[in-house]
Amino acid sequence: MRAWRRSRPFWGGLLTVLAGVELISLPFSLDALPLIVHSVEAGLAYLLSITMIVLGVLIVFQPAQRVFLGVVAILLSIASVVYVNVGGFLLGMVLGLLGGALTAAWTPVPHDPAAAVPQDAPGAPPAGPEVPDPRKEPAAGADS
Repeated sequence: MRAWRRSRPFWGGLLTVLAGVELISLPFSLDALPLIVHSVEAGLAYLLSITMIVLGVLIVFQPAQRVFLGVVAILLSIASVVYVNVGGFLLGMVLGLLGGALTAAWTPVPHDPAAAVPQDAPGAPPAGPEVPDPRKEPAAGADS
């Protein structure tokens, strides 16, 4: 499970899903919070929240599209300030910004077992002979 989670931007996707859930939960709690702004853009608020949830799922299952999906998550989080009650009282917006930033910044780690073992660790393969770099100039005393 840990290897699967490390092979994709899991935490960015999770934070993006949480942002969408938080943004959509506010319109459903109309009686609990009198501060909810009712406007014509209520349908857009639902659409934006559901899109954030779908984006979070896509981030986890389509890591090759991470940069595009991360940027879209950031843009939707910024748009939530206008359309979804000041970004879900700023909590949903911050979660979306963090999730989008984590997603866009994530880079896959190449799976190289030799790189995972340090050279001075026990059981590490011995270092090979040092090969001279042909781009370097020859030593000062070496004339041919």
